[in-house]
Amino acid sequence: QTDQLSNALENDLNHYLTTTASEYYPDTDRMLFMLGFGGTAFKKVYFCPIRNRPVSETVDADDLIVNNAATDLRNAKRITHRVYMRPSTVKRLQIIGVYRDIDLSTPNAPQYDNLQREKREQQGIDPVATKPEDRDREIYECYCELDIRGFEHKFKGKETGLEIPYRVTIDVSSREILSIVRNYDEPTEECASPRPEARKTFVKYTFVPGLGFYDIGLLHILGNTTNAVTAAWRELLDAGMYSNFPGFLMSDMGGRQNTNIFRVPPGGGALVKTGGLPINQAIMPLPYQQPSQALMQLVGDMAQTGMRIGGTSEQ
Repeated sequence: QTDQLSNALENDLNHYLTTTASEYYPDTDRMLFMLGFGGTAFKKVYFCPIRNRPVSETVDADDLIVNNAATDLRNAKRITHRVYMRPSTVKRLQIIGVYRDIDLSTPNAPQYDNLQREKREQQGIDPVATKPEDRDREIYECYCELDIRGFEHKFKGKETGLEIPYRVTIDVSSREILSIVRNYDEPTEECASPRPEARKTFVKYTFVPGLGFYDIGLLHILGNTTNAVTAAWRELLDAGMYSNFPGFLMSDMGGRQNTNIFRVPPGGGALVKTGGLPINQAIMPLPYQQPSQALMQLVGDMAQTGMRIGGTSEQ
């Protein structure tokens, strides 16, 4: 009977993650790639009121704002998830009663810092939308502790003044509160706790522990090594190209030439007017060096060092 239950659970879970929640595996693969690259990744596990089912989706580290002094998510005083929603999605959440049904102002243009602007320019993304109505709404989901009047925490029938976990959703553009929801399992009177525990919504994945809350990845560990190897490869390629296709200098004593660009094919020749000078005195190739064997050995050593460092951190 236990084997039948375990097989049924396996089949149901496989069906759920491959057919019902078809976004799970592509989203998780993307998260694991970014985990090795940036060092920190997050999953948000919650019940989606629009899809009407549990959801586990990746949250970018840039969009999860946590105090760097926190050691983990459980002891962080406040966790803020920055969500960019389409206006239609916000309206649907208002219609089904998840958010307050209030009028919201036109979304403000996003404010990017220098790093974010440079990143979007490298990706070819226009930082400013052409139409204000096409902008996504910036929503803050704040997982914090509050002492709300009328909903005070009570223990043994007495108000304690204790701040208890809530989820406060705020629209950044209009500064309107969209919802305030308790973020703990409401206990019965018999098993009331002196301090309700917040629900665990976010899961943190770590590649290599860092000095603060956010961890480090291969970008931090191998960044300098990658830059050095890339620069050395470019120097070797340039040296090889100049060695195979060298430029030259011509004496102005030579006769008038129709062109100063000579492309001599293999087994062919080109006519050069030297004005009576020996040709080795009228034309001299530029003294480009051959690709350095020492530099090639250095590139190999740096690549091997990077592989060892990356392998160690992965282990």
